[in-house]
Amino acid sequence: MIILALDTASAATSVALVDGDVILDSARHIDARRHAEVLAPMIAEVVAGRAVDAVVCGVGPGPYTGLRVGVASAQSLGLAWRVPVVGICSLDAIAHAAREAGVTGEFIAALDARRNEVYWARYGAQRLLGPYVNRPDELDPELLTLPWVGVGAEPRYPDASDLARIASPLLDVGVSVAERITDLAAHGTDDGATAKQLGLQQLLPPFPLYVRRPDAVAGFKS
Repeated sequence: MIILALDTASAATSVALVDGDVILDSARHIDARRHAEVLAPMIAEVVAGRAVDAVVCGVGPGPYTGLRVGVASAQSLGLAWRVPVVGICSLDAIAHAAREAGVTGEFIAALDARRNEVYWARYGAQRLLGPYVNRPDELDPELLTLPWVGVGAEPRYPDASDLARIASPLLDVGVSVAERITDLAAHGTDDGATAKQLGLQQLLPPFPLYVRRPDAVAGFKS
């Protein structure tokens, strides 16, 4: 199964064409403000006219605008090509890469959520807890004793090839896609509703996993 995978849940825009465990082509661009500009040309370059059997997108958690660019593009490609589109938690991709790099035991995969907060989830052989959004000083001190990957002096961004390699075996054996996550936690006070609804499920519908609500809200004039 040839999978086109893409992720825009971080400062990196990442695209990969993967057949099983084989990366046929990939591209990455790091600029938190240019997801919309660079994604379509990167997809065209990576696909290069080849047939695609499924589209996999990172569904976050991540910044509101950038995340929508990737998810909307994946949905559009699925409709145009008439192929299935599924989502994967972007933190799962960071965790997959960490395990491939030799990280063992339990650890935290995290992404910068701005405003001195992080998106994070706890992992062992699979996701054990999360995703959540918090300031580090709000976390249980025990969590801070675990290894952290994804944030720090050398940030690790979700890579589209990891998304594809997570999804490929699940799609091959017909694992069902989770129901759409609809309960969003309030910004800055994550109550865990999204994580609770997500559970340990890996294949997700292609809709943004925001964890927190966007800052911009609709207003009304009297």
